[in-house]
Amino acid sequence: MSALTFTLKSKPKFNLDMSPITSDKLQNLTLDKIKKLKLAYGKEKVSVDSLFTVNGSDKNTIIINKSCEQLICIGKDMSMGNITVKGNVGDFLGQLMKDGNITVNGNAGSWTGNGMSGGRINVKGNVLDYTGAGLPGDAFGMTNGLINITGDAGDRVGDRMRRGIIVIQGKSGDYCGSRIHAGTIIVLDKVGQRPGESMRRGTIILAKKPAHISSTFKSCGNLKMQFLRLLFTQLSKIDDDFLFFSKYGPVAHRFSGDLARNGKGEILILKTMNKR
Repeated sequence: MSALTFTLKSKPKFNLDMSPITSDKLQNLTLDKIKKLKLAYGKEKVSVDSLFTVNGSDKNTIIINKSCEQLICIGKDMSMGNITVKGNVGDFLGQLMKDGNITVNGNAGSWTGNGMSGGRINVKGNVLDYTGAGLPGDAFGMTNGLINITGDAGDRVGDRMRRGIIVIQGKSGDYCGSRIHAGTIIVLDKVGQRPGESMRRGTIILAKKPAHISSTFKSCGNLKMQFLRLLFTQLSKIDDDFLFFSKYGPVAHRFSGDLARNGKGEILILKTMNKR
């Protein structure tokens, strides 16, 4: 079977809610019924075939071609299957997703992985603010799953994160890991101001020392932390995207904090990059 493919005919003028296009929701629909599905488009609802050319039959493998920033909520609530996007996407990529895989060959907007509880999101470009974070009023951000950003991320990565792993291979903005309750954030390039602000627990791993660490974090010195070796080994075994983790060693300068909260979180600044 060939992948179920949606090719955008032209760039929409307004935001287009793509949340109905997931394997879960399309399993029992014929191709004709999929084409007639209604999508929220600005203040109106339009049929899928008015904006997309649709072909293919494998509903567990969805491809979106010629995507752009107006396409929002891709993969929302999904609990199975794979979505591959060729192009950029808008806000709320993978919102509330429970399982499955999303790969974006382009950039993504804000709130990527908002409320996700499982699955994996790969963005082979940059993302805007609040990756893995909770919306105003949410008790938590993401509660499980894996987010991998090949490029840079905006501000407040993982804000109020509860569990899971976020990997930023490029730079991260200000307040990275702010208010996190648990989970792991890894940033392999520069990080902005005040990482870990008001964090309760959790681990922020930085490959480069930030320009400033808040005075409410206490230096514990350089430590050899074997859990880092295990973490990097396991990540490098997931697939080829993470093979570079096998180069990292277990030595890090540890800062405990945020002491203004309860001091049970940590910022680890990697000291070595060993080939093993």
